[in-house]
Amino acid sequence: MGRKATQYFQRREQPISATFTNLEQVPTAAEASKIADELLSLFLSESVDRVELIYTKFVSLVSSRPVIQTLLPLDPQGLEPNDDEIFRLTTRGGDFVVEREKVAAGASAPLPSDMLFEQDPVQILDALLPLYLNNQLLRALQESSASELAARMTAMNNASDNAKELINTLTLTYNKARQAAITQEILEVVGGAEALG
Repeated sequence: MGRKATQYFQRREQPISATFTNLEQVPTAAEASKIADELLSLFLSESVDRVELIYTKFVSLVSSRPVIQTLLPLDPQGLEPNDDEIFRLTTRGGDFVVEREKVAAGASAPLPSDMLFEQDPVQILDALLPLYLNNQLLRALQESSASELAARMTAMNNASDNAKELINTLTLTYNKARQAAITQEILEVVGGAEALG
């Protein structure tokens, strides 16, 4: 997914079965669904035996970290929300603010051992697996997009600060040069008056 990843694997002459570029800045469920369908078909046709997702996890406006997540095959031990978070975009004082809420590690209760399924568990899994993939891909796309936007915002803020500092330095240098020129002209006028007098 993305131009950089495509270029990376093309330069290393790695086989690429599908590429997804020119994605929207704000990821959509339709894009995630298209990618999930491709991944699921590759996995179910046994063209691949494992689907791993590598993306940038949004931590804060100044921090993000790379994450590797195994999507398929499903591993029941990997489904616990050990560091899961809920992000809410709100406004405070007229500014957008991202609020974060941690989900407790023990939030999911164990399933009873005598649970009965009306449908065959394989049918349930077949119905839920595409939804799970869509959800995981959309979340990863959104976190990567948030990380990229935060990095751009930080870079632009640093560039603005550097430009302001450069303007102040140049203004000070200009004022010193102008003052030196004025002082030189005064000295020449005084020197010329002394020579006449």
